[in-house]
Amino acid sequence: MGVIHHGSYAIYLELARIEWLRSLGLSYAELEKQGILLPVLSLSVEYKHPLYFDDAIEVELCMDQEPSSIIDFSYSIYSKDKTLCTTAKTRLAFVSAETKKIIRCPAFFIDALSD
Repeated sequence: MGVIHHGSYAIYLELARIEWLRSLGLSYAELEKQGILLPVLSLSVEYKHPLYFDDAIEVELCMDQEPSSIIDFSYSIYSKDKTLCTTAKTRLAFVSAETKKIIRCPAFFIDALSD
């Protein structure tokens, strides 16, 4: 059909979160080394306009509120001509790699947000 498969959008959102963390001076790999995981609890996507193979896209990410043990994001995905093609939301939890239980957002994470 020439359009991007709906399953690809979850990857775009993940890449946006990784880049967002990097912009804060954090890295997901470092979080994991410190025993902190960020699994996705929920994902919702609304497709407004198709994206096509080889399209250049822009993903905007917004943290919806200060994280506690949960962190919520909203996304907008635009085509190269700035058409809004997709909106999405994800909910992630801070989880201890050791216990696999939800934990509070680490202080260093909150500090990185305020820098």
